[in-house]
Amino acid sequence: MARPRLVDDDAILDATRLVLAEAGPAKLTLAAVGARVGLAPPTLMQRFGSKRGLLLASAAREPQLVLRAAAAAEAANTSPLATLHDFALTAVGSVQLDVSDPEFREHARAHSAAIVNSCARFYRAAVAAGELRADTDVPALARHTLVCINGALQTCAVNDWGAPSTFLSEQLDQMLARERRGLGV
Repeated sequence: MARPRLVDDDAILDATRLVLAEAGPAKLTLAAVGARVGLAPPTLMQRFGSKRGLLLASAAREPQLVLRAAAAAEAANTSPLATLHDFALTAVGSVQLDVSDPEFREHARAHSAAIVNSCARFYRAAVAAGELRADTDVPALARHTLVCINGALQTCAVNDWGAPSTFLSEQLDQMLARERRGLGV
């Protein structure tokens, strides 16, 4: 009979995200992840097969986390644009893995699609609520938001321009200013 798992995969994948955020993918070790959850590296090897397997499992879970973040932002706000803003700031903790690897690229695409689709939903609601102009190109703005998020985080990291969440918030406000122009907002 198999031994019961004392630590579920979600806890391990949460620990993996934390170690990735702190150390990056190159310095992530099974020992560091295991130390976070009280498991030995061989146990992680048994579950995920390798460090790569653990990173792939973590990457595969990212779109689900995006959808959870979108739902949490919706639950916390009444304004669609405030929802979008809070949702976008959840991207600050995300770590991008090697997208030259086809398996990681597939997960990165799913992650990006979850962000773009969530943003489009928020923007459609913002147009309906009168927070954005009626002629807003929602699909283009949703894609631009993904570019803004990724670009702001990378630019801030490279240039040390303050807290990533503050810098991203400023960039989102500047990006949305045109779509709000003429609404008296």
